[in-house]
Amino acid sequence: MPTASSYPSCDIPTVDLWNFMFESPRDFPEDKVIYRALDDSRRYTFAEVKSTAIAFGNALLDGWNWQKGEILCVFSPNDVDYAPCVHGTLYAGGIIAPANPGYGAKDLAYMLKNSGAKAIVTQKALLKVAVEAAKIAELPQSSIILLGEDVSHSTDATHFKKLLKPDEQRKRPYEIVGEDLAFLAYSSGTTGLPKGVMLTHTNVVADVCQIKNSVGHNYTWENDRLLGLLPFFHIYGLTGLVNQPLHRGLEVVVMPQFNLDAFCTAIQRYKITFLYVAPPVIVQLSRGSNVHKYDLSSLRMMTSGAAPLTKELVSFVHRKLNIKVNQAYGLSETSPMTHTQVRKMTADRVIVEIQH
Repeated sequence: MPTASSYPSCDIPTVDLWNFMFESPRDFPEDKVIYRALDDSRRYTFAEVKSTAIAFGNALLDGWNWQKGEILCVFSPNDVDYAPCVHGTLYAGGIIAPANPGYGAKDLAYMLKNSGAKAIVTQKALLKVAVEAAKIAELPQSSIILLGEDVSHSTDATHFKKLLKPDEQRKRPYEIVGEDLAFLAYSSGTTGLPKGVMLTHTNVVADVCQIKNSVGHNYTWENDRLLGLLPFFHIYGLTGLVNQPLHRGLEVVVMPQFNLDAFCTAIQRYKITFLYVAPPVIVQLSRGSNVHKYDLSSLRMMTSGAAPLTKELVSFVHRKLNIKVNQAYGLSETSPMTHTQVRKMTADRVIVEIQH
């Protein structure tokens, strides 16, 4: 059994997420694409994420009189606009409460009231639910902002890009420290109603650093591309596919929902090399009758989390597709990952070393 000293060391900087992402040294260029739409119709480079986030943060400060600690609810499926809205809110001193886009109006209204959200960012397809939820939660309709591909005018809400003004280089109005809250990540509510898990800036910074020093050794910004399949509203996707890529310069092809053929097509088209998934995706890969029709040879490794995965399924996928699968464990309260297999696995031997 390995000793603790055999695991890679990990220094955690004492900064907020904005400084961690945008003001810290990096080894990749500013014009590196970070988020790309599945159909390649929209994309953000690192520099564009930063400038858009600053402009959105300034719009909140100027137009909404945004105060430190106020909460923005993001009620949306995965989208390339997700990160600029998240980090723009953090820039303005706010807190993000990501909401499941599968919520009905009553569930969303509960979350809005429970969190004390001041505003909602959503998409046109979910606007009816958001409007109804806002009424129940006694939020004004003017508190709803849109993100996503459709930027056309709506009588019920304004797209966030229409709120943006030219980038103003000015000092952030609030001092944000590591102990300040960054996210309210709502649990699944398995023992009652969903609960907002309070995650500080340091919580998320630490987990991104720990991922980099464990399973993150398997991919680099120069050579790898990820598929953004896991839901961004869940802490697994939020840390692994929104925050981690921005810090490391990894490109993420953003997938709003899972469909096996679209999933395989994206891997083939964009030469995806690394995936974060949950076990149901691996089950579908193992059973899919059309999987063999796609060229998945670029895919070197998958990390599976959120539920247990059997050694037999890992071995079967390796034999069928020549893809290595490692497992990770975490929970919302830990931002999320606490344990991961840190060494590469073979088809017949699952190495159970864990990264604490």
